Amino acid sequence: MKDIVIIGSGGFAKEVSFLIDDINKVQKQWNLLGYIDNKIGEYNGRYQIVKNDKWLENTQEKISAVFGIGDPGLIKKLSEKFIQNPNIDFPNLIHPGIIGDFERISFGKGNIVCAGNILTTDIQIGSFNIFNLNCTIGHDTVIGSYNIFNPTANISGGILIGEKNLVGTGAQILQYLKITSNVIIGAGSVVTKDIIESGVYVGIPAKKIK
Repeated sequence: MKDIVIIGSGGFAKEVSFLIDDINKVQKQWNLLGYIDNKIGEYNGRYQIVKNDKWLENTQEKISAVFGIGDPGLIKKLSEKFIQNPNIDFPNLIHPGIIGDFERISFGKGNIVCAGNILTTDIQIGSFNIFNLNCTIGHDTVIGSYNIFNPTANISGGILIGEKNLVGTGAQILQYLKITSNVIIGAGSVVTKDIIESGVYVGIPAKKIK
């Protein structure tokens, strides 16, 4: 088993600890030490904050780390800092129950794929993305890095997605569209056209909030 820590200690960090526990029920892979945050010693669920960011940035111990943060920009900022330490490994955490043609799906590093996700085939995924519960990712989709897909987001086939995007709960992106970077798609929205400008998009069809 490998030692692992979760960066962050909020609600999603608790869900990541649940994901690690579920992975270990099928095959014991991870020794979860706890969370990385400033309030050392405090508990969140069954695990506690064990170290802070400064310790992780400078540690000489070989350790794995995963993000339990729901902010794409913050994930990018922290990952660029921590990745400078060669002692830190960023594994992909994939729930053992998800469905996917894994021989034809590529992942970078540091991705989180929670329970209930379905990824079909010929999909390319960058690094440090979060796929929360029960999302679907269609064929021939290309996803950049630092994106967050909240529960039940539906990404149709042939989609091209940039980086640092947040796709809200229950949002849908229709087939063969392009989504640029730094976009928020509101919960329940339906994207029917390419999104070429950063901003917040809501509604059916999704339109930019001015």
